[in-house]
Parts: sequence; structure tokens; C-alpha cells
Amino acid sequence: MSLLSSIILVVLAVTGAASIVEYISQKLFSSRDNQLTVFVAPVKGSAANAEQLLRITAAKLNSCRFKQAYAVCLDCGMDVKTRKICERICEDYGNIELMSKREFARKFEICQNGS
Repeated sequence: MSLLSSIILVVLAVTGAASIVEYISQKLFSSRDNQLTVFVAPVKGSAANAEQLLRITAAKLNSCRFKQAYAVCLDCGMDVKTRKICERICEDYGNIELMSKREFARKFEICQNGS
């Protein structure tokens, strides 16, 4: 029984140490300015993993590593069923936006011009 408790103690200690190192590295290497971070998730055709891709992206956004961040679900020719799934996920998460390639290019062009 003491071997099992020792193993559990070591695993928890390593996990705690890793969390502390991650926290310190975030504080040391995070930028002080409010830069906008954009995640782009391109979806094409009948993507079976579109829902999983968007939920993982939302989890990354909510991890508090990014001060100002949002995601774009980029429509690269998805079918109707996949589009409905993406629309539903984008409604569930307020920081994911569904865009066509043309809308994305227009928004990127506006950002390039400084507006």
C-alpha cells in the first residue's frame, strides 16, 4: 500500500511542478501589449471532424493564454451538413466566426491597411 501511495504522490508532484513551470513561463514570455490572435480552422467538403476541430479551437481560446483572441471557421467549400454543424458551433461559442474565403480576405485586407 505504501508503494501505491508513493507512486500517486510522485505523479501528483510532477503534475504540480509542470503546472508551476507553465505558469511561470507564461508570465515571463507573455507580451504586455494587447495583440490580437486569430486562429483559422479551414473546413472543406464533408469534414467529419469539423465539430471536434472547432471545439478544440474554442478550448484553446478559453485557456486564458491569449488576451485578445478569436477564431475563424473558414469555409473552403464545405457541404450543407458540415456548414450547419459549423454554424451551430459558432453560435454556441461567441468567439468563433464562420467566414467565406472572400470575407476572410476582405477582413485581412482591412487589417493590412491599418483600419
